[in-house]
Amino acid sequence: MVTTAVLKPVGLGAAATLLGCLLAAAPAPAGAAFAAYLAAAPLVVLFWFRHHPNRRRFGLANSVTLARLVASVWILALVLQAVWEEPTRLIAICITVLGSVCLILDGVDGRIARRRGETSRFGGWFDNETDAGTTLLLSIALVVVHVGGWVVVLIGLLRYLYLLAAIPFPALRSPLPFSQARRVIGLSQAIVMLLAILLAGLVPSEWLIILPGIALLALIWSFGRDAWHQVVSARS
Repeated sequence: MVTTAVLKPVGLGAAATLLGCLLAAAPAPAGAAFAAYLAAAPLVVLFWFRHHPNRRRFGLANSVTLARLVASVWILALVLQAVWEEPTRLIAICITVLGSVCLILDGVDGRIARRRGETSRFGGWFDNETDAGTTLLLSIALVVVHVGGWVVVLIGLLRYLYLLAAIPFPALRSPLPFSQARRVIGLSQAIVMLLAILLAGLVPSEWLIILPGIALLALIWSFGRDAWHQVVSARS
């Protein structure tokens, strides 16, 4: 059935999310993290029915992206656990491992979709939003493990601020050409954040903050360049 195509994997994702959250955190932070999955799940189902009303299979590529979403919620549980009690080396290591898994899978689901003919508008949206959510969580994790102040959260917020800016400035909604620099910067900032989280407590924070600082400056340059290109293209 078409309904089962999306509800079954999302339901299995809910079970895996709950189990992982309970293993990662105390009941209160685990419950809060699981609530985040329950908030995201209806959006996944809604967009699926919007773009694939007649498709009977969720697809392997989308299942890999769903696994990334589950892992991201586990990261949220660990972050909330660190706030609930205190950040520990074990929490930092677990966040780094889960973040690395998400990063690896991010490079896998797209290839699977192309090889299996599963590319779709839904898959692109699901991949982008999951990636953006994971980036935001890692930027918050930097603050929680005491790598810099709240300014580093801009690493994860910039993409959402860009989307908000597109509301009053329609030029920012225009499509962008492929950019290898944009791709490299996006990959590098995730690696840099994971490295900084892993080294938290082992390297003085005044030195460690250099890593996310460079990532933030590179992202600002990337978004600024894209915005300039869109504005110029809209006027020409």
